Amino acid sequence: MKNTLLRKLMVLFFVVFFCAVGGLTYFAYQSSRDAMLYEFKVRGRSLAKAIASESRTYFHNRNVEGFTTLLQSLGETEDVLAILTYRSPQTLWIEFAGIELTAEDLPLRETTDIWQQDKVLSKGHVVSEFGNAVVDDTKLALGAGQGAASPLGWIRVFLDRQALEQRLNTLVNRTLLISGVIVMLGGGLFIWLLRQSLHLIGPLTAATKKVAQGDLHTTVPVSSHDELGELAQAFNSMTEQLLTTTVSKNYVDNIIRSMIDTLIVVNPDGTIGSVNRAALHLLGYEEQELLGQHITILYQQKEGLLSGKSHEELLRKNVVDHGETTYRTKDGRAIPMLLSEAVMRDDDGSIQGVACVGKDMTVIKQAEEQLRLHETALESAANAVAITDRTGRITWANPSFTVLTGYSREEAIGQDMRILKSGRHDQPFYQNLWDTILSGKVWQGEVINRKKDGSLYIEEETITPVYGQKGEISHFISIKQDVTERKRGEEAIRKAHQTLKELDQLRSQFFSDISHELRTPLTVIRGEAEVTLRGKDKPLAEYKTVLERIVHLTNQVNKLVGDLLFLSRSESGTIEISKHPVPLIDILLEVHQESQVLAERKHTTVTLNSRNGTIIVNGDPQRLRQLFMIIVDNAVKYTRPGGTIEVNLERDETHARVIVADNGIGIPEKDLPHVFQRFYRVKRRRQDQVESGTGLGLPIAKWIAESHDGTASIVSVVDRGTTVTVGLPLYGVQTPSADG
Repeated sequence: MKNTLLRKLMVLFFVVFFCAVGGLTYFAYQSSRDAMLYEFKVRGRSLAKAIASESRTYFHNRNVEGFTTLLQSLGETEDVLAILTYRSPQTLWIEFAGIELTAEDLPLRETTDIWQQDKVLSKGHVVSEFGNAVVDDTKLALGAGQGAASPLGWIRVFLDRQALEQRLNTLVNRTLLISGVIVMLGGGLFIWLLRQSLHLIGPLTAATKKVAQGDLHTTVPVSSHDELGELAQAFNSMTEQLLTTTVSKNYVDNIIRSMIDTLIVVNPDGTIGSVNRAALHLLGYEEQELLGQHITILYQQKEGLLSGKSHEELLRKNVVDHGETTYRTKDGRAIPMLLSEAVMRDDDGSIQGVACVGKDMTVIKQAEEQLRLHETALESAANAVAITDRTGRITWANPSFTVLTGYSREEAIGQDMRILKSGRHDQPFYQNLWDTILSGKVWQGEVINRKKDGSLYIEEETITPVYGQKGEISHFISIKQDVTERKRGEEAIRKAHQTLKELDQLRSQFFSDISHELRTPLTVIRGEAEVTLRGKDKPLAEYKTVLERIVHLTNQVNKLVGDLLFLSRSESGTIEISKHPVPLIDILLEVHQESQVLAERKHTTVTLNSRNGTIIVNGDPQRLRQLFMIIVDNAVKYTRPGGTIEVNLERDETHARVIVADNGIGIPEKDLPHVFQRFYRVKRRRQDQVESGTGLGLPIAKWIAESHDGTASIVSVVDRGTTVTVGLPLYGVQTPSADG
């Protein structure tokens, strides 16, 4: 019977378990497969569309080299086998392929705007083809309403279908492997639990032999006051009532057999003399199968209160014993029992047997085990768990609660949860929380609380109502997870993302400005040269004028490239700043001498004033000369003829200051915050009659000043002049660094 029941339960379990795991496995595989196929198609269409969008310029300019470089970079993308471009359905323009393609694979048979198909190439490669027409947006916009514009060409992208199938096969294998592991683990756990349950049921004792034979003078000593003791008292009262009323043996037997608890009577020789129906039902035996059998048939490995020496000692001492034991059923299951045993004697004092009254403890043991497991799980949970009464007073907390809040369990129990309030939430927040949980709903949200040490932390909290036996809310379970670090990480990621966006915008603007700055003078040079070469012979003076113009523009380009290289090296940290003590007046004298040449051309005057003695700074003479030359050159350039530029050298206790002031055209107030930004140029008025710079001089000057732990600032008033002040720390004076 045991094996039959075991097999049935195992078959039933595995049928249900296999169906559940199989269904979940199939659903997981199908979902993953559909997602992978969809992602594969979207990636192919997006790649073809992106190439078609990026290639318009290359098609217009027929830029084979640039387009080939683009295709090579895109061809290194995962699963890309080949990228083909066509100027017409019969003309293959550029081919980039990582596989061997035959002449049969190259013709373009699809000329729609967008297409996608799966195919097998001549060499056996299984691919998915994604196509996209290259459309000229300009022509399309101009021709709106006049019919669709013809494409500039077509793009074909071959993605490796075999690689996708391999990933799908890998997904199948992994899914089957995980399902197999789950089935094995689940099946093993079930078999283990099932066997434990089957071995927890032990044998039951029979009713006392004397009572079974109709001897109503037998009494059972009562040694406990539990349910079994009460049952023994009831048994004695029953025999007394039977003696008083002289009821029949059958009547007594019927009463014994109708008992809810098990009753087994054991003869002095250890054989079973009587057993009630409750015992037979629990143990799975027929009455004839137990009567006359030794009581050890009901005990596992001769363990129990009535086994071996325990039985003999009980008979000798004539005592009542009680305790926990285990009965073994006919099918081998073990059942925990609370057993009370009493020696039965007749009027002569002869031992008639032992009455064993037992109560099945299976449900109680299971409940105790569940409580133990639940308590262990809560104790070992990584999240903080606290249980409060209906008013919010803490009645239990796990160790993680102490780790999170700093309050020990002893300190927390009896306290109100308000001890964690930080004051960062208003009253409506807490009112909504209490309204939710008191209505029987689960509340979830983020809360800023305060630890025992006063520090703040952010937690994700879930509060669940617990109902009592009367159906009313008696307690609340609060589960808390510290998300402070996660919130900090999210904020850091958000800031980093914003920084990257700003850097990307700066990069785009940087390259756009470089392109514009280089293209303008080069275009002028080319135009001057072409016009001069195409025309008839001109006077030598005219050729000289053109060449001077070209040389001037070439110098501008050379200066721009030099400035760009300087900024690039400054960002990469490859510019060496060789600092040593330098008299600042020596550098300013050199700058003043060079600026005089520039000033004479503009009919302006540059004066140098120094009210102090020798002022020494720790710096790189070459870079400092470049710094002041940029500032003085700007002053000369934007000062009208007849104007003056003053260069003043001053100092205080810690710093030297070089002040360059002019009475030129000035800078509008709205432009002042941006003049140190790269490529930022002030829009000049027509009456100013000055040529705008590249927008790189002042950024370079500021970088040089800051690399010397100095500062650069500017003030200006339109039509009144501009003043630039450079501050540098004096040599030998300790000052905070620019980073500090």
